[in-house]
Amino acid sequence: MESTKRFDFKDYDVKAELERLRSNVKKPNILIAGATGAGKSSVVNYVFGRDLTKVAAGEPVTRGIHQYTSDDIAVTLFDSEGYEIGSARQQHYEEEVIGFVENAKRQDASKRIHLVWYTINAATKRVTPLDKALIRRLRESTAVAVLFTQIDQVDLDELTALRNELNGILLEDAIFQVSISSEILNNETLRQYVDWERLIVWSVEQLDASLQEGLLMEIHAESETMLKLKRKKANRIISGYVASAGTAAAVPLPFADAVALTPIQVTMSVHLFRYWGVKASDDLLKTLIGSTIIPQIGRTLSKTILLNVMKFFPGANAAAGVINATVASGITWAIGLAINEIAYRNAMDSSKTIEQLLNQEFGSLFEQFLKQKPKADQPS
Repeated sequence: MESTKRFDFKDYDVKAELERLRSNVKKPNILIAGATGAGKSSVVNYVFGRDLTKVAAGEPVTRGIHQYTSDDIAVTLFDSEGYEIGSARQQHYEEEVIGFVENAKRQDASKRIHLVWYTINAATKRVTPLDKALIRRLRESTAVAVLFTQIDQVDLDELTALRNELNGILLEDAIFQVSISSEILNNETLRQYVDWERLIVWSVEQLDASLQEGLLMEIHAESETMLKLKRKKANRIISGYVASAGTAAAVPLPFADAVALTPIQVTMSVHLFRYWGVKASDDLLKTLIGSTIIPQIGRTLSKTILLNVMKFFPGANAAAGVINATVASGITWAIGLAINEIAYRNAMDSSKTIEQLLNQEFGSLFEQFLKQKPKADQPS
């Protein structure tokens, strides 16, 4: 944002901005491991809502590990081929997986394995010595979660016994029990025993803040808990743009430049739409911003800041018709929170389109959030 030149939104290239944002996403590297038949594919398909091994380009990185990545996918998945219990391959599996993870650890941070999801089929009713050895060694290099899959095939006593097998090997909060059985997922009583939501929350928290966005962009979030987490973590995105807006307005700006969206705020809007996976073409995104968001911001600022600028933003020079960094930051914060809330509500209830929600609710939300001071991470 330049203080000496007005921004013309008509010249803004949404497609180019989306490409830039896509290329800048820091992708977490996730390794999924475990014996053959442990449900690795089911885990990937459920968490991400699609089979990443089919929509991403795959290539072998070791004899038994394939990497799946794509410019359009914000995570990189490493899938191990697994092993048959008692087979000759079982003898080589440990060194194969450990060697890969340890080698990655010696490389640049972006090449390391950031998470391991280790799957064990609960229906086998056993945790093998190889499972225990692998989990111990993997924990020395990265964050490891153990997923007991197909828990619909065992009773509670059997499941408890399986979890107890990992005592002293892994912390209790890193052990998860999951199932894709509709009988369990659609039963409110039984669903409480399934840890999909807890797995994602744990996984996000294990990642460096710079990597959390990528995972949250890709997860197939349906529950209120997951969507609230996604809404909360979006505040990190918003805070980055707030800081940029404050820096750009270190030299006081004409008030008219606050009423019109700046490149910083437009890019933040596009970023948030992409983060939430809003299904819209480049042209529609530009229309949503140019014809829906901008006019409501202008009306609200004209009504609110001109009348209450001293109340909302101490230090702003209303008499001289200028705004300072505090005002610029506050405006950016309110825009970001309003868009984030609209996207959250759309994800919670898709009966209204994102366009309808923006038309009906953005203005009041923007005015509401103008009264808040920017924060680094606002609780849900």
